[in-house]
Amino acid sequence: MSAAPLFRWGRLPGLAGGLDKSGEQAAALLGSGFAAVEFGTVTPRPAPGQHPGVAALAAVLTRLAPRRPGDACIGIGLGMAPGAPPQTLLDDWLEGLRLAAPVADYLSFNLSAQAYRPLLEAEHGALLWRALAAVSRERDQLATRSGRRLPLALKLPLDAAGRPRHALAATAATAGFDALILVLPEGAKGPERLRRLALWLQGGPALIAVGGIRRAADVRAALEVGAHGVQVHRLFAELGPACLPLLRDEWPERPVS
Repeated sequence: MSAAPLFRWGRLPGLAGGLDKSGEQAAALLGSGFAAVEFGTVTPRPAPGQHPGVAALAAVLTRLAPRRPGDACIGIGLGMAPGAPPQTLLDDWLEGLRLAAPVADYLSFNLSAQAYRPLLEAEHGALLWRALAAVSRERDQLATRSGRRLPLALKLPLDAAGRPRHALAATAATAGFDALILVLPEGAKGPERLRRLALWLQGGPALIAVGGIRRAADVRAALEVGAHGVQVHRLFAELGPACLPLLRDEWPERPVS
């Protein structure tokens, strides 16, 4: 499987999830110069004080001005209800997909947030395989009815502790996911972890790096070890759209096969 065309972001970074969970800033964020803007993470039911839920977010995004070619892609990050048992993951992901699919350009299923990291333990391997496969099947069924195939991404942490998530990344690829959004650990180990995973999945899903991306040199480092694009979060929270020139300087060309 080659990298999904949606994630070939060229010279522009994407904006990571976590900055807008309600869509209140959607128009401004989508017009700020990023290739893609990810909203969320949200869950099917509202979480008071955190987010209004997938349906409310989708309703806000639906009311935006009509999209034009070249506009920023809309991503929606999906998660599991706070405090819910692991067994609810599949139902929450499927319901979130159905609610978000009409308005999103891609969906990101979040396993990187601290609340979801217990799901990464080996005891939940079978559960995650069932959830990933079911989400991919549901996406394909929606595509049959609508004629539109919605790209799927899995968001994972790349641990500095030596657990690069190869098996789960390969499971997502086998299930039909189009991209992996990889949260790099702090420090110099991030690019090395990314390089190992890129070699493991050579020719597989698009790899999007997020975490520690603050200047053009960080972008180069991520692309040189196998990323197909990057997202930023903290840099935008600090500087707003003024961060973009810092990332564009000497941005390298990297063809995506």
